[in-house]
Amino acid sequence: MSNKINLIEKNRQRIALAYLDFCQRHYGGKWADVLIPRRRKAVRVDVTQKSIEEVMRVYIEDMIRAEFGIADGQKQIAISYDAMLSSGGKLTPLGATSMEEAFVDAVAYKLLHPDSALLQVVTNGN
Repeated sequence: MSNKINLIEKNRQRIALAYLDFCQRHYGGKWADVLIPRRRKAVRVDVTQKSIEEVMRVYIEDMIRAEFGIADGQKQIAISYDAMLSSGGKLTPLGATSMEEAFVDAVAYKLLHPDSALLQVVTNGN
């Protein structure tokens, strides 16, 4: 079980760094422009490796564990994280979609709960 936990932590870090690279290439900096469907407006979120990893813990890992339980959840997280990264260390299409969906949920929560410390900074995008 500890090997699986170590693999999850390692892949969480790799995915966070890959998502930072994705944001740099797609948005031009260390932020993500997240479109909230109900608002129909993009929200710019400043991201760091730490904030990305925390969003992953809350909006990917906790939800998987809630659905599958702890032991099976760990297995599903390891499988999911492996599928989110290419052999070259970039996000796969599944990885990009998963991260975008996690950030939509995280930003929607932040907008409803401004005192939440989950995301460091949320500002309106242009």
